[in-house]
Amino acid sequence: MRKSPPPIHLATIPALLPAERFTLANGLKVVAMGGVDAPVIRAELIWDAGRPFETGKLVSDLTDDLLLEGTDRLTAADLEAYFEQYGTQLDQADVMDTSNLGISTTHRWVGEVLPMMGEIVASSSFTEESFNRLIRQRQQRLRENLSDNDTLAFRLITEATYGTDHPYGYNSYPDLYETLQLDQIRAYYRSHYHAGNATLFLAGQLNDDILKIVEQSFGGLPTGERAVAVDLPTIPKRPRLLQVSRPRAEQSMIRTGRAGIDIRHPDHAALVVLDTIYGGYFGSRLMRNIREEKGLTYGIESEVDTYRFDGDFGVSADVANESLGAVRQEIALEGERLRQDLIEPSELEMVRAYLSGTVANSLDGVFGHAYRHRAAIIKDYEPHGYLQQLSQTILEITPEKIRKVAQRYLDPAGEWEVVLGGGGVIGEAGLIEDPTARLGL
Repeated sequence: MRKSPPPIHLATIPALLPAERFTLANGLKVVAMGGVDAPVIRAELIWDAGRPFETGKLVSDLTDDLLLEGTDRLTAADLEAYFEQYGTQLDQADVMDTSNLGISTTHRWVGEVLPMMGEIVASSSFTEESFNRLIRQRQQRLRENLSDNDTLAFRLITEATYGTDHPYGYNSYPDLYETLQLDQIRAYYRSHYHAGNATLFLAGQLNDDILKIVEQSFGGLPTGERAVAVDLPTIPKRPRLLQVSRPRAEQSMIRTGRAGIDIRHPDHAALVVLDTIYGGYFGSRLMRNIREEKGLTYGIESEVDTYRFDGDFGVSADVANESLGAVRQEIALEGERLRQDLIEPSELEMVRAYLSGTVANSLDGVFGHAYRHRAAIIKDYEPHGYLQQLSQTILEITPEKIRKVAQRYLDPAGEWEVVLGGGGVIGEAGLIEDPTARLGL
């Protein structure tokens, strides 16, 4: 019988493979990574047309949805049937900073699906009928979503963290859809969904024949000027704790968050390590203390989320109403311990092993490397240097550095907190109206 735990082995994190960069005839930038053994290909157009670039709230989101509602010669149903016959479909990533349209297919069908993808981009119809139908669908779906406590808690913490006028902070409401005009959407499509404002991401088994089809499919798309992001508003000052009381709710949702997380900042890699220790994996402090030892919640986690122009870091937990006070207290206690005490070497080695294994596993194969380049396109950072810094930080970070980063990013004075549910009213909280009250839900 083993009397001591097995030794911890750190996985080797490989260097990021280089991607090929070139342009098509119309100036469309391409980031490509070949070398895949199977005859498959992933093609994705990535426009600088997400929320930081939009000309009005929800304009980017609605343009994305209407892009696939038909072309000058084909209906939405026609398009869906066309791609289904080749065993694939177009997909749109749910990201803040860019608008994305992609497809995965095999060499056998690439000559059929890529030209059709290019046609959709060049001649999307944006009809009044599709626009009105989409507005109605969005309003109905929103009413359904707002009755869900978890969805509402997420919306409230984004508003608290960034402010309701910030691209990363505002949320949709039924009456906001009433302000949208189809002319806005059409104008945004013309000014942002063109080759001059896009990058084409390619990954798979690439050869001259495939690249010729890529040129034929996308090299003739119209071009224009690169979009410039709007001036982001200053994040407003607000009460640190906001609460929505829902007396009939059986649980309470706790969400905390802080803005100012930049993936290009020298602290970011160290923050990834701190997040893992705090609440980022199953062996984290929040999980061990609040879930495993005290049994106060089934799930609790912390998370670092980064965008192109900002990012946030916070905790999420769903707890029984009677445990609300105790869980909030323990979350604060774990943050204080990380700010004051040095992490033990054994705990740090476990986290090193977890992170090195996670990162190495994400780079297992060409597509893993390719998607690192894709993330760098979306968030606009240099991927080779970032991965090198992350790898070095995982292997070399000290307890002293972790404590220093915790003192900066776990300072409760810079943190917003939202509590929603049936727990008792917290004395220091700023009570806010239930957002669903205006909807009659």
